[in-house]
Amino acid sequence: METKMMKNILLKLSGEAFGKETKEGVKTVFDVATVNAYANAIKDGLAYRAHIYVVCGGGNVCRGRSFGDHVLADYAGMLASIQNALFLNIELDKYGVKTQVVTPDNFQIPHTVSEADIEADTRVIIYAGGVGEPGHSTDYICAVKAKEHNCDIYFAKHGCDGVYDRDPNGDDKENAVFFPQLTFEEIAEKNLKVIDKEAAELLVGAECCSYVFELTAQNIGMMLCANASQLHKTEIR
Repeated sequence: METKMMKNILLKLSGEAFGKETKEGVKTVFDVATVNAYANAIKDGLAYRAHIYVVCGGGNVCRGRSFGDHVLADYAGMLASIQNALFLNIELDKYGVKTQVVTPDNFQIPHTVSEADIEADTRVIIYAGGVGEPGHSTDYICAVKAKEHNCDIYFAKHGCDGVYDRDPNGDDKENAVFFPQLTFEEIAEKNLKVIDKEAAELLVGAECCSYVFELTAQNIGMMLCANASQLHKTEIR
């Protein structure tokens, strides 16, 4: 029986989950087995999606904003996202998945391409390096590309299984209120921290919806294969 292709999606992978914490409490920046598991989930998702667009965060290497509101810090964060994109590409190559990493013109390096040079048979496109200019988050580039390609956005967040009114892992986590459904307007108005406010504002009125869920390979597979009805997540429209 032929599998019906569903709507193309854009998958945002938070950078912190590209590493792994050892039993000794040491956090590695990159973990090959972890990234391979994400690649395997994406490969399986291609049975249900004609194209999967991916945006990688860079928090495992460098959270630029932690250095303050500084142009150089933003560029460092963009470079970190490119490193994660390249490692994910390597793992997807192992599964024979035609993948290309797209970077802005000012970040072009061997084996990355500009948007205009994406080959027709490429089914996984990874956007890295943001928009190539400081001042914008990786959530923002998700919003831009989702509108361009008319995609729903899957925000796979490390350590967070949806949107709450406060940090669900913080000191006041007992009082954190979970939102099963929200609008992009509410995200912007309430300044909820899981999705960047600038990205939420850009998505107001867009013909797409978003889902925020815990970043694991299993959860990614469930979302991509439309088998996530029972998965704990927030839906944003």
